[in-house]
Amino acid sequence: MKKADIEHERWLEEIVSLREAARLRSISLETLKSEIERGALKDIQVSRKRRGMSRREALYQESPKSYRP
Repeated sequence: MKKADIEHERWLEEIVSLREAARLRSISLETLKSEIERGALKDIQVSRKRRGMSRREALYQESPKSYRP
């Protein structure tokens, strides 16, 4: 993989807030939370009170098989 590709993959793996994830998906925060609750999306517990999601999950992109974070 090229350096630019690796940097792009790292950017996709970064955790964003649920509000930012909803913005990236062009849906409301309530709709995003609903999708998480029904199991269609996976969120990440960032701290005791905060949850987030990887940019990749928010943008519907699959991880290439050769990339390992």
